[in-house]
Amino acid sequence: MIRRNGNGREPARRGDARPFCELPGARRRVRWRRLGGFVALVLGLSVLLVSVVVFSMVPGAVEEARAFRAAAECDGPAEGEPREAREGRDCLWSVNATVRSVTIHKKSNPRDYRLFLSGPDGVPEELSLLGDWPVLKRLGSGDRIGVTMWRDRAVAITHGGLTQDGIDDPEGMPEISTGVGLVLLTAGGCLLYLGGHLVVRARDVAEHGRPPFYKDLSLGGVGTSLGAIPAVLAGNAAAGSAVDPVAGPVVTAVVWLVLALVVTVLVRLLRGFLHP
Repeated sequence: MIRRNGNGREPARRGDARPFCELPGARRRVRWRRLGGFVALVLGLSVLLVSVVVFSMVPGAVEEARAFRAAAECDGPAEGEPREAREGRDCLWSVNATVRSVTIHKKSNPRDYRLFLSGPDGVPEELSLLGDWPVLKRLGSGDRIGVTMWRDRAVAITHGGLTQDGIDDPEGMPEISTGVGLVLLTAGGCLLYLGGHLVVRARDVAEHGRPPFYKDLSLGGVGTSLGAIPAVLAGNAAAGSAVDPVAGPVVTAVVWLVLALVVTVLVRLLRGFLHP
């Protein structure tokens, strides 16, 4: 029976005092680990660049949410008015439409909540929503609904005195964009750190195996990324009660930072508990 060490490799035979670089396959293992480090570096840099793009969209999302809050109700566009004029209408108007069909798939990934409509020019034939409550689940073919429009977007539907926001509602988008950017920032930072370590210490990793902090980095990265979910929820709550929607992304970032620090402390405590 061959006994293997904790890294899954056969331990060196007694009396074999050859240095690591002279062992069979040593250079190949070093090359593969260094290649993996370069791949992680490229992925990390790419993800960080995407996070910068996402963060750059947050100010625009805040301005849209601010304009949406300030929008007043107005009459709908005149018949025959060009589409460009509708897009420039910074006010809210309502039109009636007829439901052709409803799609509700809760078990699919991603979940699918769609409404197919027939209505006047300018009303979208297909409208996506974030859930089926409180309006979508009550609708069926032939039902008449009110569609609230803003800047040529369907931002909400109304039926039976109940209102449900559409996916084009600009409220909440600053917090979502901030949360997505934070997740990408975490993933890119972890990949960049891991890749740099593998490139510089490829021989040490090949000879001694993965260091313990690799697991800590993975746990911390996953925990910090998951922390973006409660951070976005807190940001949405803050934006809903604040005068200016800029409070949403600010609170999202602050809550995420606090949760990231908590996750870091917990990971360190867990490592000390498992490896005293």
